[in-house]
Amino acid sequence: MALADQFDGLLVDLDGVVWLGREPVPGSAETLAALLAAGKEIVFVTNNPARPPARYAERLREMGVEVVPERIVTAGMVAARLAGDAAGRGGSAFVIGESSLKEMVVATGASLLEGEAGREADVVVVSGHRGFDYGELLTAKRALDGGAALVATSHDPTMPMPGGEWPGTGSILAAVETASGRTAEIGGKPERHLFEMALDVLARGSFRTKDVEKEPRERRVAMIGDRIASDIDGGRAAGLATVLVLSGSSSRAQAEAAEPPPDHVIENLAGLLR
Repeated sequence: MALADQFDGLLVDLDGVVWLGREPVPGSAETLAALLAAGKEIVFVTNNPARPPARYAERLREMGVEVVPERIVTAGMVAARLAGDAAGRGGSAFVIGESSLKEMVVATGASLLEGEAGREADVVVVSGHRGFDYGELLTAKRALDGGAALVATSHDPTMPMPGGEWPGTGSILAAVETASGRTAEIGGKPERHLFEMALDVLARGSFRTKDVEKEPRERRVAMIGDRIASDIDGGRAAGLATVLVLSGSSSRAQAEAAEPPPDHVIENLAGLLR
């Protein structure tokens, strides 16, 4: 029996699992297409907020994986919602991150403050982006010293890329937390928020018609990811089975040393069909 046959639904990470940077992980597209054709329910979950769900869906379709944007949950979506709640009605936000994250925060009703005006923000939102500089760090600290809430997309220190890992959101967040003495509320994995949103997506889909009496996590759902500290630990905390792929951040040695270890370890997504 193939490993995938043990599960009805799958939460699948993107970076390090489906692709590395712009390069698809070998066999990932074919495996996902086969799983969808077999009727598996899949929701893609990523701590990378650099693109909106529609863009991730478009990229997957370009690989031959037919998926709608509603089946993609990003840490940016979750962090934006947390930021909107923290800012409150008529509140404002200072966002360290890509334009897509700023747009999601604005969509919650919060006004966006740029530059030094961000010192008056009600919430500071942190995510990885290449333009991070000392000016952003200073503005964030001033806002946080003034009582602003602090939200971040993840604590992931790096992100897997071809040729080696790049600094991730956690590297930038470490500077903000160190400078301000504050601790961020995290929207992405391993915290519960992203998993709750993803499981709600499963519950709203055709997955519901298979067994309406059970909660999604009781319907044999697995979290598939490449990072033990976010994907595996978060999946376990959410009550899900866990599958570590070795195509991204974590190694087999790290998996064996983890306490407890992932439920399953495979080389890449293609291992689900074996």
